[in-house]
Amino acid sequence: MQRIGVFVCWCGSNIAATVDVKKVAETLKNEPGVVFSVDYQYMCSEAGQNKIKDAIKEHNLTGVVVCSCSPRM
Repeated sequence: MQRIGVFVCWCGSNIAATVDVKKVAETLKNEPGVVFSVDYQYMCSEAGQNKIKDAIKEHNLTGVVVCSCSPRM
């Protein structure tokens, strides 16, 4: 069975201005195979990327879904 982690970014207010990121992260927790779901202000930042790496190790994730802009933004 898959162990999927979902990471939803606010991108400051770029994404959060039009998407309820907290609700998206909470809703996706209920999807089959999702064992971890979180929202974070700047997922593309170094700290955000470290959150992803840490969660992969901590929760033994076999796959990830990252909902954010690219670090180049």
